Order: sequence, then C-alpha cells, then structure tokens
Amino acid sequence: VALTLIVSSCSVKKETSSIKMLSANHIVREVENNKFEFDNLEAKFDVKIKDTKGINPMGLKGQLRMQNDSVIWVSLSLKLGIEIVRVMITEDSVKFINRTNKTYFSTNIDGLDSIIENPLLSVQGLLVGNDFHIRDNKYQVEIENNSYNLETKPKPKHISKIVEEEFITKNIYITPENFKISEYKTTTCFIREGKDKNIISCIESSLSYDDFQQINDKLIPSKIIFEDSSLDGIIEINYTEIKIGEELEFPFNISKKYKRIHNN
Repeated sequence: VALTLIVSSCSVKKETSSIKMLSANHIVREVENNKFEFDNLEAKFDVKIKDTKGINPMGLKGQLRMQNDSVIWVSLSLKLGIEIVRVMITEDSVKFINRTNKTYFSTNIDGLDSIIENPLLSVQGLLVGNDFHIRDNKYQVEIENNSYNLETKPKPKHISKIVEEEFITKNIYITPENFKISEYKTTTCFIREGKDKNIISCIESSLSYDDFQQINDKLIPSKIIFEDSSLDGIIEINYTEIKIGEELEFPFNISKKYKRIHNN
C-alpha cells in the first residue's frame, strides 16, 4: 500500500510538471494563431438563466448572425418561438427592439466606448472564444489547474469624487493542448470615501468556455457560461448549430407603433 501511494504521488507530480512553462509573449502568440476565424457566421443557441441556487426560472432560444468586423445580429425568443428581443451592433451603432413593451433603442456606438473598448470586435471575440485585446496587456504567467494563467497587475484608475479609484485584476486561463481560452476571471474593486475610512467593495465575474467543436480546422466553444457576483445569477449559452461561410441577411425593421427610448 505504501509503495502504491509513493508511485501514485510521483505520477501526480510528473503530470503536473509536464506542462512546459512559456513566456507570456509566447502564449499570446499561440492564442492568436489558434483563434477562430470566419467571414460570416450563423448559429442557433439555447439560453439558460439560473440563480446561484441552481433554480432555472427562464429558458430562451435564439439566433446569432455575424459578419466579421462588421455586424452582430441577435434574436431572442421564448421556447414557443415568439421573439421578445432583437439586437444589432455595427461599427457605428447599437440598436435594440423590445417586443414585449413595443419599445426600441438606437444610439451611436461611441456611448459604449467608456464601458468596453471597440464594442463590435470585443463582443464578436467573446462570442467565439477569441480575445481582441489580448496583446494590449502585460501578464504574469503561472501554471494553475493544468492551465496557463495570464494575470494582469491591478492598476488604479480615478473615477469620480464618489468613487475615488478602481482596481481591475484580469486572469485568462489557457488550455496548453490547443491554446484556447477556457476562462476569464475579472475582479473589479472600488474604493469609496467613507466617514471614517475608505470602503472597498469588489465585484467578481467569470466567462468560461467548454464543449469545443472543430470547424475548418479551428476550435470554437459550443458552451459559454457567464457569472457575476453583482447579478447573483448564471447565464449559460449553448450553441446547437453553427454554420460559417454562407451569405447572411440582417433584418432590423422597426414598427412605427413602437416608442423610442432616448439615451441620456
């Protein structure tokens, strides 16, 4: 029994150390070489929205159409097939239709730049498991849970008089076998000025990818899971069908009966 434990222990250590330590620049290059590429992409998907207790109060299905670097088009429907939401993002605009209350929203994409840099390319990358901004940061590399962990150092950012500073730490987990991103983890901490001392509050979010399938010699995740501590819930997207290369249409007609929601 003792001999078996010793052999098992040595095997585990050997397996853990079998991942070769690479530089951050090397890993980033490999991730870019293995990114999923497309001109036109069409997919059907299911959406599950759960709370942290595992209760599933809502199930939706949808269609996704994308033209690379140009358009993202999404239609969400109830399981019965009744459309409730339609969204379209282009290089210069964001449009949103809410069928349930007959309203729509349309704005210049510049309004989203303060939230996410280059929204079109960023969202397209997230939907297929690529990272448009992966070269924009400097990373520390660790091997964690049989994956490469690229971690950015938190940098303070002045926000306002109410929220003095914001610190963001980002972790990107890379699978060594295929250099695909398996998970993002982001921790955002805010420092607010209190009566006696600063009050620190943090929000943790994660975006994980699973069930990769191969299309044209490239891997794309068919499962995306998003968790956020501020939302107290989990959103799971499962692609049920993915097609690339076909010519697509992006219909977005707004009824005159719908009321426009104006952005401030």
